[in-house]
Amino acid sequence: MSQAVEFLNADAPKEYKRPKPFYDLWQANEGIPVYKTFHVEDLKTVQLGHWERFGCDAAFVNLADPYLATAIVLELKPGQTLKPAKHMFETLCYVVSGRGMTSVSQPGHQDQVVKWRDHSLFGPPLNTTYQHRNVETDRPARILMVNNAPLTMNLYRDEEFVFDNPFVFGSRYRGEQGYFNAAPEFLGGRVFRTNLIDDLRDFYLREWKERGTGNKTVFLSMSHHSTAAHVSEFEVGTYKKAHRHGPGAHVVLLQGTGYSLIWKEGDEPQRVDWHGGSMFSPPDMYYHQHFNTGAEPARYLALKPKGNPEHPVHLGAPGPNSDPEFAKQHQIEHEDEPSWIYDLYAEELKKHGGTLRQARPNYRK
Repeated sequence: MSQAVEFLNADAPKEYKRPKPFYDLWQANEGIPVYKTFHVEDLKTVQLGHWERFGCDAAFVNLADPYLATAIVLELKPGQTLKPAKHMFETLCYVVSGRGMTSVSQPGHQDQVVKWRDHSLFGPPLNTTYQHRNVETDRPARILMVNNAPLTMNLYRDEEFVFDNPFVFGSRYRGEQGYFNAAPEFLGGRVFRTNLIDDLRDFYLREWKERGTGNKTVFLSMSHHSTAAHVSEFEVGTYKKAHRHGPGAHVVLLQGTGYSLIWKEGDEPQRVDWHGGSMFSPPDMYYHQHFNTGAEPARYLALKPKGNPEHPVHLGAPGPNSDPEFAKQHQIEHEDEPSWIYDLYAEELKKHGGTLRQARPNYRK
């Protein structure tokens, strides 16, 4: 009997059972809730459990396609200072509620302090040691951390390497004074470089009419991350054009009320209703379209596992800022959308007492 035949006759299961990814196993062992969901109604009400790693209450939130990026919700009790943290994955921190400060340290440099409040956004530089503190003594603070930990941890599969690595990324951060200065630097187009935004609701946006009537957007380069963010707003009585892109974009509503339609090509759309504090993530290459039914402009933050305009990384389908031609090919113009989209929106606006400001499309079909 040949060696090959002996191998085929080995006592083995008939089917191969694929092991769980390293990140999933690590996540399950951390001892806090792990939510696998499509939509978070309100980030302020997510139920948490004690997380020894940070010394606070926390939870993992795994939205659609969480193999590139995922989210962590941290809650700091009044006056609480968390344990220091350091890791080899990038994270962007959005302050859901509260006021506090985060110290950032790197060997050989003076510590920096990031002061934050409701709706601030910042990112600790890669593998620096950071420590969150709630400076208010009468209310808790919540921070949403969207990170590329799944990609990093599944690549290296070693917890010590990820959380106890002494390497200093001096090309990214050298303790520069003013590194977390809130003043943004305009790089052209709709791109800004900044390492701290004090309040995302007040950040200046630039018109992007290609996305729809009354639409404004900026793309952000923060902390030399490859992960990225953009902020968009669209006016009262308007809705955006449907489009699709790669996975992992965590859409966080900053203000406004409305709904989104999300669908895979050929399937019926699924509706997600949202308001300030909601979060959802369109699955990989699913179309999604946003509708403002409220009495104020709707503004949202999108935190993404890739797409920093200064440090592009190709991971699957590109986003709208990294490949404009791709964006055009995967956007549905209003003239090409089915007529029920407009009719449904007009009906929803009427229910909410809103005024329809968007003209009915001149349909091509």
